[in-house]
Amino acid sequence: MISKVFGLGLGLMLSGICHADGAAIANTGVEAAPACQTCHGPAGEGVAQAGFPRLASLGAAYLQRQLDAFADGTRVNDVMMPIASALSDADRAAVSAYYAALPEPASLAPAAEPVSASAGASLATSGRWADMLPACEQCHGPGGRGVGPDFPPLTGQSATYLSNQLTAWQTGARPPGPLGLMAVIAEKLSEAEVRAVADHYAALESAPPDSAAATPPAAGDLPGDPPRADPTAPAASAVFQPPPESELPAGEFGDVVRRGREIFIATPHAAPTYVGNSLRCVSCHLNAGRLADSSPMWAAFVSYPAYRSKTKSVATFQQRLQGCFMYSMNGRAPPLGAPELVALESYAYWLASGAPLDPKIAGRGYPALEPPAQSADFIRGEKVYAENCALCHGDDGTGQRTESGYAVFPALWGSDSFNWGAGMGRISNAAAFIKANMPLALPGTLTKQQAWDVALYMNSHERPQDPRYTGSVQGTRDNFHATGDSMYGREVAGKVLGASGGEKTDPE
Repeated sequence: MISKVFGLGLGLMLSGICHADGAAIANTGVEAAPACQTCHGPAGEGVAQAGFPRLASLGAAYLQRQLDAFADGTRVNDVMMPIASALSDADRAAVSAYYAALPEPASLAPAAEPVSASAGASLATSGRWADMLPACEQCHGPGGRGVGPDFPPLTGQSATYLSNQLTAWQTGARPPGPLGLMAVIAEKLSEAEVRAVADHYAALESAPPDSAAATPPAAGDLPGDPPRADPTAPAASAVFQPPPESELPAGEFGDVVRRGREIFIATPHAAPTYVGNSLRCVSCHLNAGRLADSSPMWAAFVSYPAYRSKTKSVATFQQRLQGCFMYSMNGRAPPLGAPELVALESYAYWLASGAPLDPKIAGRGYPALEPPAQSADFIRGEKVYAENCALCHGDDGTGQRTESGYAVFPALWGSDSFNWGAGMGRISNAAAFIKANMPLALPGTLTKQQAWDVALYMNSHERPQDPRYTGSVQGTRDNFHATGDSMYGREVAGKVLGASGGEKTDPE
């Protein structure tokens, strides 16, 4: 009897049912599941020639999700499906954790920001916004280094593996993933573009060390794209198209324009004196301020000077920029004429080259969105957020950063987000932006009702204090937020919004 029990236990152990640890599965395998290192290398570095991917240092949640998909057949691969099926749930979790804990392959140096004008580099760093195809880096981080459990590193994978996966998404052989995002993106790529992007990231493996998380792509090396055509807007010819970045001016003026572009794309790094959070100008003005219906800079420039109800005065363009630093960046206003303001103004001026002076120019701001049939609702908004927004911005709304601290996805509330005085704090403004531009690469997929609901939900959380704080929440609401468009000073879940914001302090 004892021998039978012992034999049964041994059999279970050999079959992996006794939950062999991750190292054993990876290095020696279990019955019906050969060692992972056979194809993925002894250090999880992958085998580029055969298209076997790198596993080392990829997120455990991401790896386990792929193994689970192979096991249940939703991700198709003749080699991996029987192997994953032979592993128990605990085995798949253990081996995923094992590979996640391994260091990056020694040959994988920190990726430098690509500056090539090739098709692959352009798609990776700039995207093709005319087709609402964002840059790969928009989700996978600078240099394709990865961010969070759902956007794995691309750098360090072989071109064969990357192109195979993009093709698998195109054909449906690989599940479309969260929000169906990758299937939509892959469908927009031609066969040549698939190969170009794959080659680009494969080549970054040997790139020299650089501060990829802080430095934006070099301007002038990336071809510009015209704004997308909106079928509900006037004819495409009526929407202004800024000059391509390949035509950035030379000389000292061009240097200032490039500096403005750098500040616009990497604001906390390029203008740290005046920024109090990790948001960047491109967080709300997509495609480096070029995209129509995403409050593009070329449209803003030709609209100023203008009277602003917010300040009850006529504001110049530089004064408008000061407000962005104070409210959206939760920082402090650079003095008029400061190099940072001159650079941003020069960049906007260049983007507006050839545009008419027209405060109602097509594509300006965010398309106005009328209130929905039902009043915006917190509970419905919470559901919309969980299903469409949390993937990128996190369950807690604090965004996602790379390991080096670079905020790939901005915080939507909390101490690292915009303050109560920012324009995005208005529910109507946030709803308009969301409807026209979010989720990223899937604009227009939310209904008007969903956009309003989730905008109210986003703005029903605490955030930094309004710089115009009078010393009392009620006084500040009466003076600056006495409208149904603001949640400041209202009670949500037993707490008065704005009460815990405290005094506004300048960034260090």
